[in-house]
Parts: sequence; C-alpha cells; structure tokens
Amino acid sequence: MNLELKEKKKLKELLTYEVVNGRRIYYKGYKDALKGIVSPEVVMGESAFHSNLVMSIAHFLMSNLSKSYKVMGGELGYKIRGGWRNLDIAIFEYEKIKGKLESDEYIDVAPIVVIEINIRAEIEDEMEYISNKVNDLINSGVEKVIWIFTKPRVILVAQKNNDWVIKNWNEDIEVIEGLKLNLERLLREV
Repeated sequence: MNLELKEKKKLKELLTYEVVNGRRIYYKGYKDALKGIVSPEVVMGESAFHSNLVMSIAHFLMSNLSKSYKVMGGELGYKIRGGWRNLDIAIFEYEKIKGKLESDEYIDVAPIVVIEINIRAEIEDEMEYISNKVNDLINSGVEKVIWIFTKPRVILVAQKNNDWVIKNWNEDIEVIEGLKLNLERLLREV
C-alpha cells in the first residue's frame, strides 16, 4: 500500500465517529477533511454552545445526584454488539463501573441514562440515525435516552416499552426518578 493510501486510511480512522454493525459512521464534514479543505480538528471539534450545554448539564447532574451515580461524558466510547457508539453524557451506577474508571478501553457497561446533543455524524437520514442509535442504546440496557436538539429547541425522551415523547426546552424532564432538568432554566442560571 502506498504512503498516500496509508495516510488516507489513518485519517478515515481518525474521522470515524461511531462503528455500527461493523460499518463506520464518520463525523459530519469528514469529506472536507479528507480533501484537505479543513483540518480534522475542525470537523471533530465542538461548538461553544454544544460545549456549554454538555458542561452545564454535567455540572447540574454531578451537583444533584448522590455518590451512588457516576456522570461521564466527552464523547465516551460505549461498546455495543457490532461496534461502538459515542455518548455525550452518560449516568452510571457507580458500583457497576468503579473498577473501569482508569481503563483505556471503551466502556462495556450500560449507562442508566444517556444524554445526547444534536447529531455529529455524517448521515443521509437523521430520523433513521436517531431511531437506530436510540434503539441500539435501549436494547443494550440503557433505561432512558434524552436527546437535545438545539434547532429546533426540543428534547426527545425515549424509554424502553414507552412512547417516545418530544418536549420543549422550558418543560421539566425527569432524568432519574426524583431529579428533573429544565434546560431553559438551567441555561438562564449559568
């Protein structure tokens, strides 16, 4: 294999967002990075708004959950059958993952709750991608998926054996029993 092909293969590996059923899903805009129009960092980086949402929600969760839970994030790699998914924010039972917190491997324990923000993957059909990812997560043992969309400002709440519900940002969302998040209020307070 010549050097150019090896470098392109390495770059495609770097620009892989998730692997599902053995198939790579790339970061949105990866083609521009492959052509050299933008750097990989531009494609893989987060906006200030996305970062603020992640950090604000994570701070809220860490401040309001007991020590029996562990909040993790930052595109956490989560192993599923046939590949892995990235998670913006995940809430775990601490006892189930305490032995894995210093591992360099992707996590293989199902979070209780996953919170996603927007879609960072290069895909053709957003609804199909959302449906597939939510179902992958729920079928792997995740109890609840909360997906926040910044445009329009709505939140999808999905749970196994329940109807999926769309909420507005100004509505309370129960993250875990007894803990409600109101995104609009949270962002006003930050």
